[in-house]
Amino acid sequence: MNWWNDYFDATYPQRYALNSEQTVAEVLMLRDLLPEPPADLLDLACGQGRHSINLARAGFTVIGLDASEPLLDLARTDAIAAGVEVDFVAGDMRAIPYSGCFDAVINMFTAFGYFDREEENQAVLEGIARALKPGGRLIMELAHRDRVVTGFQPTDWYELDDGTVVWIRRYFDPLRGILTSIDRWRDPDGHEDERIHRIRIYTATELDHMLRQANLTPINWYGSINLHALTAASPRIIVVATR
Repeated sequence: MNWWNDYFDATYPQRYALNSEQTVAEVLMLRDLLPEPPADLLDLACGQGRHSINLARAGFTVIGLDASEPLLDLARTDAIAAGVEVDFVAGDMRAIPYSGCFDAVINMFTAFGYFDREEENQAVLEGIARALKPGGRLIMELAHRDRVVTGFQPTDWYELDDGTVVWIRRYFDPLRGILTSIDRWRDPDGHEDERIHRIRIYTATELDHMLRQANLTPINWYGSINLHALTAASPRIIVVATR
């Protein structure tokens, strides 16, 4: 079984504990970089729809595509509660089922590099290029390999509001550029479980080459959701590329 089938189950939003303030900040960043509504958007690897729903509320026409049925179910429920229309579709990002449909594609929160074979990660970018209208733009937000390496934290832990404790152990393969995380948690009743997250992380140089190979032209690079300039110390990579 692929690691993401287990990792992105119905427990993911609870154990990762993303707060609403973070989502609001990310959506504000996207509004600065996206065309004006009612542009047609694809939220690729949309998860539980936290960006899709907020962008639909802002007037965009949004399709969210993800491989996780449990997260898509949560997204559909949340969209109904928010009173917005988003078409949430189950699918594989290696085979995006659209051609020339979107003014923009967003790919957020390091939802890229899931596959061990580099050709498969490249195929994701090629599918994005096909899905965009001529002149359409891609906005990607992902971990910055330079910062991950220089500030590497092999262990971490945090406690959720309900008392669940989460421990994370990380391993980085510098030859392959793969970051593996083992997440273990124990809830207040003593129940324990774990999930494995395994992802290829990139330098800006590598990503620039891959985008150009997919006929996508990078036009802006940033190092945080505040759109600060990209530096070696930047925590994130945000790239805007056009078809």
